[in-house]
Amino acid sequence: MSLPGGRQYPHWILLPPYDPKKGFHAWSESASFPLLLENLRRHAEIKAVGRSRFPGSLNRKNALWKEYRNFLRQALSNFEAAITVSNRSACLLYYYAMLNFAKAELLSTIPGNITGKFVGHGLSFSPSRAKSVAGDVLVVKEGVFPWLYEARTGHKLAIGTRISVKRLLTQIPEIGTQVTDAGFGKTQLAAIHHMIAIDANQTWSLLLMEGDVPKNSVSERLLLRHFREIEVPPDWRENFAMSRRTLTAVRLFESIATCPKSTTGNIDVNGTLAITYSIRDILGMRTSEHIDAVICPSLYKTKMLPMPASLARYAITYYASSLVRYKPSVFDLQISPEQAYMFDAIARECALPMLIDTLAGIEGEDQFFYAADTFRN
Repeated sequence: MSLPGGRQYPHWILLPPYDPKKGFHAWSESASFPLLLENLRRHAEIKAVGRSRFPGSLNRKNALWKEYRNFLRQALSNFEAAITVSNRSACLLYYYAMLNFAKAELLSTIPGNITGKFVGHGLSFSPSRAKSVAGDVLVVKEGVFPWLYEARTGHKLAIGTRISVKRLLTQIPEIGTQVTDAGFGKTQLAAIHHMIAIDANQTWSLLLMEGDVPKNSVSERLLLRHFREIEVPPDWRENFAMSRRTLTAVRLFESIATCPKSTTGNIDVNGTLAITYSIRDILGMRTSEHIDAVICPSLYKTKMLPMPASLARYAITYYASSLVRYKPSVFDLQISPEQAYMFDAIARECALPMLIDTLAGIEGEDQFFYAADTFRN
């Protein structure tokens, strides 16, 4: 059955989708450890920057900034140490860095949960009972993880929820090859290139997709509630500013809703982005320059449990840190070389994306990085 043609548009804008309620920050250089660490450090060392995160009186701001800067300093120290470790053992340091970054991120919204109290990880795992990575699960407890989950997704995560480690691994885009090679299946993610199409009277969203959303799933139903698949036009590479060397098979989705122009003919970018964000539960921020966003489907096929890559990375780092501490034999190169290989990749490949996730969370807006020559033909 052939697909319908899409609406015609003489003009368009290419930009990554972002939450119009939060906004974004664009960087004219590629993401790097020095750049990200320096921009996180300014929150800890520059009073005007750190205090601006907190509402209330000056005394309250000063008190919270004291906690904030010390969470950040501890996180930065752990992260900088982790970078120097060449294998999966780095996951222990990375996790304690991410735990303290998360506390700093949450301090502006739920300080009563963070300051002056014992704060649990929010995840539970028993290494002594672990039998295989494929069969292991994490259990949600009261603490940082469900608080961070709510802050980043807008949904509460029920205490006692069991989360499959194998499914979490397939939610992390940068380790897709290693996950497949280790025998844990294929990535569930799809890369997205995003356009705002413009005609004489209205605007709408177009999603050019590399990959697929799981068939007959709650994620596919959400996508098709707001977008319809249309025929890919012959000039799609030119319209999406992609090289003719691009050979990837793609699918194209057009938003069902449109956004009217103003009476003076101006376009409503935020209104159009709100259309895109109607699929927020499966739409993740990019951490790679070659795409605009990533589709992160529900962790379950028939029940919606949003799990953006940012939270999957965090949870897997917690899991890896537990094994590094209590059961390092799981990563024995002679017994389980595939698992050792995969978790070495997690330590290596997830580090920079986790810093991007952290900066976005702390600054309250998506972070988009572009190489210096990106805007030149």
